[in-house]
Amino acid sequence: MRTADRPICSSVSLASGEPLHATASRFRRWLLLEQPGPWGHDALVDSGLPIEVGRALRDTGDRLGIRVLLIKRRERPAGRRRCYLGYTGARERRVCWIDLDDPADVLSLDLDALSARRFRGAGTEVDEPLFLVCTHGKHDQCCARHGAPLFRALEHLPSAWECTHIGGDRFAGNLMCLPHGLYFGRVSPAEAPRVAAGYAQGRIVLQHYRGRSAFSPPVQAAEQEVRVRLGLEGVDDLVLTGHRALPGRRHVVDFAGPGGTRYSVDVRVFDLPPRRLTCKAHREGAPRGFEVAVQRVA
Repeated sequence: MRTADRPICSSVSLASGEPLHATASRFRRWLLLEQPGPWGHDALVDSGLPIEVGRALRDTGDRLGIRVLLIKRRERPAGRRRCYLGYTGARERRVCWIDLDDPADVLSLDLDALSARRFRGAGTEVDEPLFLVCTHGKHDQCCARHGAPLFRALEHLPSAWECTHIGGDRFAGNLMCLPHGLYFGRVSPAEAPRVAAGYAQGRIVLQHYRGRSAFSPPVQAAEQEVRVRLGLEGVDDLVLTGHRALPGRRHVVDFAGPGGTRYSVDVRVFDLPPRRLTCKAHREGAPRGFEVAVQRVA
């Protein structure tokens, strides 16, 4: 079947009942650079950004484990470019911003040193949530089909930005919230204000929650199960206290909860039936599934 004749990946994922949970991309360090105009499939080297800047950012990001994204807001006047540097750790988190006279000025930042100190002192610290909506249609058509309307529903928020690929095309519309690095998927324009307002108030709308970027997939699965079972919506209701990987794709994950409660979660990872994971994929891949058992230990 020709690619153009295939059902889109977000429809396949939804129809198959693929769960959202435990699908957040795993990054703790972020660099967001404002770049208006169209973005190609590999946006860092296929946009209006000077190609030498894009290549350098890609290489530095790969070397330091920094997720580099391009961002934009269509009504922003031409001129200085906004750059955000963020750290989304499990216990430590921050987002800082600086304005650049030219996008090439990002290469003058000492990213090795800034990354090593988790971007502390990297600029002016942001004191409000930052909302990123993936609208990167050249990467996957689902991101444009679902992401563009999602962004329009949040565009009134000055801290909302369109962004390039953040992972999980088949879960579009995708929303990522900083500084905690929370991923939300299958967010419709009608639901977007509720999800964004919830995060701004320190709550997680679990219906759309994909996971936290600081956590590995088994830990994300454990967190989701405890939250759903106990109705814990507060962003900081659970604190990760331990994680052990065992043979046979098993994991034991420990959390501290409200009021001194403690939970031990047993997670077994398995493969779901293969499917196309993106619209452009030529081969099928097997997404992860999870069997999760929760025990209160204190």
